[in-house]
Amino acid sequence: MRSRLLLLLSAAIICLTAMSSYAQTRYQDSIFASYTVTTVTYSSVYGYQMDIYQPTGDTVKSRPTIVLAHEGTFISGTRTSDPTVVGLCQDLAHKGYVTVSIDYTLVPLAMFTNLENYDSAAIEVFRSISDAKAAVRYMKEYASTYGVDTGNVFIGGNSAGAVLAMHYIYIDSLTELSDTFQSLVAMVGGIEGNSGNPGYSSSVKGCISLAGGLNQVDWLGYCSKPIVMAQGTADDVVPYTCADPNVGIPVPLQLCGLGSCASSIVTNTPYYDTLTFPGQGHIPWDSDPGMFHQVDTLVTGFLFHEVTNLVPDTCPAIVNSIRNINNQPTISLYPNPATNVLNIQSSHFISAISVVDEMGRTVSQVGNMNSLSYQMNTSHLSPGIYFVRIYDTQGQIPAVRKVIIE
Repeated sequence: MRSRLLLLLSAAIICLTAMSSYAQTRYQDSIFASYTVTTVTYSSVYGYQMDIYQPTGDTVKSRPTIVLAHEGTFISGTRTSDPTVVGLCQDLAHKGYVTVSIDYTLVPLAMFTNLENYDSAAIEVFRSISDAKAAVRYMKEYASTYGVDTGNVFIGGNSAGAVLAMHYIYIDSLTELSDTFQSLVAMVGGIEGNSGNPGYSSSVKGCISLAGGLNQVDWLGYCSKPIVMAQGTADDVVPYTCADPNVGIPVPLQLCGLGSCASSIVTNTPYYDTLTFPGQGHIPWDSDPGMFHQVDTLVTGFLFHEVTNLVPDTCPAIVNSIRNINNQPTISLYPNPATNVLNIQSSHFISAISVVDEMGRTVSQVGNMNSLSYQMNTSHLSPGIYFVRIYDTQGQIPAVRKVIIE
């Protein structure tokens, strides 16, 4: 009898263990106990190296890949010195991703402290973007060696690395740049750069920006690629709202962080996620494990959506280009500004409505609708600017309207 009970107990333990393992989801949970790190020289032109993290024992031959750039104000740091980049590489490798931490061109401090060398410093920053593109091309060139899914490659970074990543993905052509910047970019090989590995695409699927920003918000234009951003609202190193960076040395180059980019992200990208740290300064997650966990969870959720979504993100510009212009819905929101109630009317049936604030956070939503009008209670919303997303019953990209709550 005793042996039978022990047998049943053992069987139950085995079943529970199997159920626990089965419940884990690749790209969402840490399903690999360890990872390997391979160091390679990715730029034969400048000799820069990168560390490639891979889950140990993985049998999947085509995996999403994330290329990350380190912090350091473009004057310091290495692929191994940034705790956030290294931490993300390790954690995402446990989840089944291929992750990469890169070295890239740094600017001699004298170029930043002497404003007469401003153009020379800008050239070096543009060269760092060229380096990152060479790193992406390297991963695609050796996709079979490292098990890379070339259609699922992401660029990202922390602080300066995030600034690099955002300019990498959102400067699409030289025509977006001033004449001065166009001439400087030409010196480093143009948009694609001259850091090596020609003949392979540098295209990426989305952007991970941790305390990053853009020189010009309008580079994050209509039909931009997906992005996930996190930043402290008191960050002035990479300013939360458009300003010159405050790094202890004169850098007359405007940067616009999450506070300024949020509305463009909401309006222009097919998918996004954002996280703000109220009252926090620059990269607080570097030294606070709790904040790093929040950032790690944010990035994991964003990537999981992007790599597992069976319905690809659809760009608003593409949808609008194939729609008959006469078939566009007419939408009215009133009163605007609103206080307690917002009336929404559409010439097409509405299936869902969501409201996001300037930080990109969803503050109100309603679904399972089939109506031409809706009266939304807005009394719980704080005064400010919001964006109302109105979905039609065809599941198309939503119409977006700005509303002010007083």
